[in-house]
Amino acid sequence: MSATPQLPSDLLLWRARQRAGDPLPWDDLGIRFLGDDNLPPLLDTSHLDEDDLADPGVRANAAAMAATSALTVWVAEEDGGAVFGYWAGPEGPPVRDGFTDAVVISLDTEGQYMTLPGRSITEALCAHASDFDDDAFVALTARARELAAQTDAEAAANLIQADSLASLRTQAIEGPGRYRDALFTALRAQEGADGEEGGAKVEDAERLTPTTAPSLAELPPDLVRWRERAAAGETSPWDRFGVRFLADGELPGEVARAEAAAAESGSEIDRVDAAATRLTAERATWVVEAEDGRALGYWHGSAGTPIGEAGIILLEPSEWFQPVAGRTLTDALCVDFGEYEDETIVPLVRECRALGFEVSGERLEDFPESEAETPGAFRVARKEELRAAARAEKADAAAAAAAAASERERSASRSTAVVTGELLTVIAALGHGAEDAEVQAALALFGPPFERSEFAVGSVTRTYYVGAEKHVDLILEDGILTAAMIRIRPDEGHGAYARPTALIDGVGPDTTRAQILDRFGAPAWTNDHADRFWIVANAPGRVFVRFEYDSTGVVGISVDSSAG
Repeated sequence: MSATPQLPSDLLLWRARQRAGDPLPWDDLGIRFLGDDNLPPLLDTSHLDEDDLADPGVRANAAAMAATSALTVWVAEEDGGAVFGYWAGPEGPPVRDGFTDAVVISLDTEGQYMTLPGRSITEALCAHASDFDDDAFVALTARARELAAQTDAEAAANLIQADSLASLRTQAIEGPGRYRDALFTALRAQEGADGEEGGAKVEDAERLTPTTAPSLAELPPDLVRWRERAAAGETSPWDRFGVRFLADGELPGEVARAEAAAAESGSEIDRVDAAATRLTAERATWVVEAEDGRALGYWHGSAGTPIGEAGIILLEPSEWFQPVAGRTLTDALCVDFGEYEDETIVPLVRECRALGFEVSGERLEDFPESEAETPGAFRVARKEELRAAARAEKADAAAAAAAAASERERSASRSTAVVTGELLTVIAALGHGAEDAEVQAALALFGPPFERSEFAVGSVTRTYYVGAEKHVDLILEDGILTAAMIRIRPDEGHGAYARPTALIDGVGPDTTRAQILDRFGAPAWTNDHADRFWIVANAPGRVFVRFEYDSTGVVGISVDSSAG
C-alpha cells in the first residue's frame, strides 16, 4: 500500500529502538521491522521468468498474491521466514483509519496466510515468536515490557493487555488467505483450469462437480405442491419452524457460515472442514431451510442419483450431514421436525394428510431408513482427499524451499575480509557454556556487572546477560552462547562499548555503510538498516557478523552462528 496513515505507537516505538541499535524482544529470533513502503523480499516475484509465468497456476498465484499484498501494510519480517503486517482487506478500513483495531497477519515461506491473535503488532509477534506456547508468550511479553520501558515508560505500561494466550483477542474477519484463494480460483477459472479447485485431483473433477439443478418436470410432486402453497401465502405445518423454500441451486446458509468461521480462525483444519462441507453440499439439491439453520435436500451422492430416486438428507448448523428416514420430502419433514418422536410426528402427519399430501406412515417405525451412501461418509472421504492434497502441496513447497535454502547456503560466499580485534574473543566463545573459559573471557570484555534474566521459550531456556550500561546483550540457549549484540555508539539511556574501535580493527562509529560493503563485500543478508556477512568457516557452524547503521555510520555490531 503506497499511502501509510499514522502508525500505531508500539510499532513506532520498536522502529525507533531498532534505528538506535537497541535490543528488541525478538532479536534472537531474527524479527526486524521494515521502513515505510518497503516490500519484503518474500513478496519479490522478480525471479519469475517467462517460462515460469507461462504456467497458468504460477501466473494466477503471482497475481493473487500481489493483489492481496496491496491490501496489507507490511511492517516486519523474520530472517528467512515469515513477514508480518496490518490487513486492510477489500473493504478498506480499519487499517486506513489509523490502524484502529487493525488485524495483524503473517505470510510464511509456503505462501500461507494467518490471522494472528492480539490487539497490536507487539502482542501478535509475541504470540508468533512463542510458537503459541503460553509460558513462552508470558516470557516474551515480560521482555517486551522491560525493553519498552527503557525507551518510554508510559508506553510500556499500556503496551500489552493480554496476560496469556487465551486472553488474546482474535478478530472475526474474512482473512487474507480466503481473499487470496478466491482470487486465485477466479483467475484459474478465467484460464479455463477446471478441476483443480480445493486441491482436488483432476481425475476427481467429474465426481466433485456441483450437481446441476433439476428441471421443473423432474421435481417430486410433493415438493412442487409445497412450493406452490408457500408462493400463494397458504399455511403449512412447517410455518411454526420458520421454514422457507430455497431457490434453485441455493446452498444452505451453513455452508457460508462454515467458510466464514474458517476464514476468521485462519486454521488449516477449519479450512479443510469448510471445503469438505461445500463439496458435500454441492452433491445435493437443497429445498428447505428452517430458522434454526437446519436444511433438507435430495442427496445425489457420488453416483449422481436422479432427484426422483434420491433420499432426503439433513445438514445441521454443526456441519453435520445425515440421511433422514422416509420415502418422500413430506415423510422426511414429518420425521425431522417431529424430532424422531411419535408424539410429535403423528400430529404433523395428520396435518399433512388433511391438506391432501400423502405420507408413508404415522409412526417413526413406518418410515424406512436410507441404505444408500451417506453424506457423512462422503464428507469424511472429501476431507481426507483435501488433507492429503494440502499435505502434499506443503511437502512440495517445503522441499522446494529447503532445496533453495540449501543451494543458497552452499553457494554463499564467505567474506574475504580478515576480522581482527576483540570481537574474536566473542567468536571464540560461541558454542561454549557459561562456565567455560571462553565465555568467561567474553563476559570480561563487557563487564561486570551484568543484569541476568532467564526466559523459557518453548523447550529452550534463553538467558540474557545485559551490560550495566545497556551496551551489550549476550544470549545463551540452554546454557550455550549463541549470539552477542554490542552497541558501539551511546544514545539516551544506553551506553556504548568502552573500546568501540577495538572491537573490529578498522571499524568504528564513524565507519559508513559504503566502507563496510567495500571491505566485506556482498552481504549474505541485507535490509534497509543492516548487513550480515559470513566471516568465519572454522567455528561451530558458520559465524556471521551483522552491522547496524544509522544515517552517519555503524551503531551496533552483532555476532551469531548458524549450523552448516
